[in-house]
Amino acid sequence: MPTLFRFLAVLGTIAGVIAGSLYVLAEYFQPESREISKALRNVKAEPQAVSPAAAAAQEPSIALPPSHRAQ
Repeated sequence: MPTLFRFLAVLGTIAGVIAGSLYVLAEYFQPESREISKALRNVKAEPQAVSPAAAAAQEPSIALPPSHRAQ
């Protein structure tokens, strides 16, 4: 029985150290903000001529290939 308690105490200590280190990382360190851009496969944007007023009101549209369109 003492071996089981020793084993559980060691596991509890290791789990406590891991949980404590995750807490410290989450509370005291902030990731740097940066913009991420990644090319999408098989997606092509269709350029459209739009007036400047309409461009400000709309989001850019992306045309999907025929295999990805809703039917």
